[in-house]
Amino acid sequence: MKLPHNFDFCIIGGGLAGLAVADKLLEQQASVCLIDTGDIASGASGTPLGLVNPATGRYGTKAWRAEVCYNAITSDLEQIQAQTDEVFYKSTGILRPAQDEKMARRMKENSEQQNWPDGWCKWLEKDDVENINPDLRCVDGGIWLPKGLTVNVELYLKAKAQILREKGLQVFANVDYEIQESCKHFECVLSNGSKFGAAHLIHTSGFDTKKSAYWNFLPLIAVKGQVAIFESPVAAEFDYSISALGYMASISNQKFVAGSTYEHHFEHREPDNEGLKYLINRLGKVYPKLFSEAVLINQWAGVRASTPNRMPLLGQHPDHENIYVF
Repeated sequence: MKLPHNFDFCIIGGGLAGLAVADKLLEQQASVCLIDTGDIASGASGTPLGLVNPATGRYGTKAWRAEVCYNAITSDLEQIQAQTDEVFYKSTGILRPAQDEKMARRMKENSEQQNWPDGWCKWLEKDDVENINPDLRCVDGGIWLPKGLTVNVELYLKAKAQILREKGLQVFANVDYEIQESCKHFECVLSNGSKFGAAHLIHTSGFDTKKSAYWNFLPLIAVKGQVAIFESPVAAEFDYSISALGYMASISNQKFVAGSTYEHHFEHREPDNEGLKYLINRLGKVYPKLFSEAVLINQWAGVRASTPNRMPLLGQHPDHENIYVF
């Protein structure tokens, strides 16, 4: 039976990974469709705010392949931003004040010994941090990352998806689906009645990839993260992002975002009061003045996938040559 639409590739998941894969396949003149049970950026990729931060983890370790990743990210952001009117990212820099003596010692070592490119990472003594913001809690100094970016990830992804649609990407959003493997292709049947064939299948749906019978063996770890949006007059006093036991970033003269929790044990995927209290207690110690007049505007939660070694996981299925994961 000939299906009404046939594609070279069908991608499952409309977040950062799915759209990145779609973009590269379209560059190769492939025919591509994308399926998501929600909307574009409705999963963990849809966080209200994200940081492009080359110094990761508690001690500001230089990220894996930092230069290559940063250049790829900034190139993509610039290309998408040039084609849309709504501003979704800014070059803000990131300030990372140490919160204890061990953190300060390790951060300083990482800033001085990890072969940073010129202008990427600078150690600041405590007085230097206080000159930038005397209201921040700081123990023995911190690091300044002038290359850091602050991104409204949801706006970025929706703008990117629209541009990819114009390049030929077929998006099937807010639909359930069934996929059956035939001898030469996959048959995809959607809850809206559409059906089509695809020669290759790529799963890019984060932790939900484990729901597929093809990938239920993957060593993915579910981590729930919660973010809160507040209104505070103090938000106008800083135009850089802050990373310390979480992150804080101003999104307007009055609003800022605070995140994130790292919940490995959770009973639901919705934002809750426990997560809100965690954010206020933890980040309120870093920047007490900011939270002293903060009023909650909204909350967000998402479940992201981690791996045991925290490295990317991608490649071909061991038993199915036309099935891939990213």
